[in-house]
Amino acid sequence: MKLTISVSGGGALGIGPLQFMRRLEEDLGESLANLGAAFAGTSTGSIVAAGLCSGMTAAELYDLYRENLSAIFTKVSAAKILTNNYYRYDNSKLKKLLQRTFRYKMYEFKKPIYIPATFMNGESVEKVWDRGDGMTDQWFAVLSSCSAPTYFDTVSRNKDGKKEIYCDGGMWANDPIMVLESGLNKVKEFKGNYKILSFNTGMVRPNNAPKDKSIVGWGKYVMDEWVARTGNSGYFEACANIGEENVCRVAPKVDSKFAMDDLSLVNEVSDIWDDLYNRTRKDVVKFVKSTIAKK
Repeated sequence: MKLTISVSGGGALGIGPLQFMRRLEEDLGESLANLGAAFAGTSTGSIVAAGLCSGMTAAELYDLYRENLSAIFTKVSAAKILTNNYYRYDNSKLKKLLQRTFRYKMYEFKKPIYIPATFMNGESVEKVWDRGDGMTDQWFAVLSSCSAPTYFDTVSRNKDGKKEIYCDGGMWANDPIMVLESGLNKVKEFKGNYKILSFNTGMVRPNNAPKDKSIVGWGKYVMDEWVARTGNSGYFEACANIGEENVCRVAPKVDSKFAMDDLSLVNEVSDIWDDLYNRTRKDVVKFVKSTIAKK
């Protein structure tokens, strides 16, 4: 059985799964980049997935987050809120970071990878970047998946004389587990021969009905409670399709909301995932080892 890895979106909360992964790599004595046969990631999860698919260790990705989060979440002028193109953070530093980290083209990924984005001016909004996108820059695919509305500006490129505009893949696939499964169904060597290790970056927390039911209140509710968090529907579908024993869902339960741009919570989030690893270590290590071929 082949190990595949799916990582959902969640902004700065991505530090959590990376803390879990680096502990897991220590126990396994090998990187998930080497053990993983395919990867999928949305938004901040696309950075993790692309990093692993490029051969980076979880520890290296953890340090990348630690060292760059404050730069990534650089606020724009307060006057921006009064314009007709509002977003909170300047994406220029994120763009430069991704350009330095992911310098190659999509076809140069050595293993299957699936990165959801939202295509904003085409016939279909659901875009999944994969190795079939050939000469598309890896950094562009990741940046488009990370461009969460109201947090970052959209990204665009000119292709064949037409301007293409993209925003966050979390608009339709914040949890990319089913995107991963759909992609692997087209790859002969994976059919009936893989397990999924799925990371719910947004964590599991209670859903509260909106107190403000105005159009603005409902919009904020949809963004914060549904688009920006990960539901379980994809997990349930994956279990039904390939068997519950072949899907390992990693997700700590928390009592309150953790904003995906609150950098003051980074240490707390890291500790929550560290505690989860302590409690689930035996089962997760066993799950991963079941995909390692015996010599």
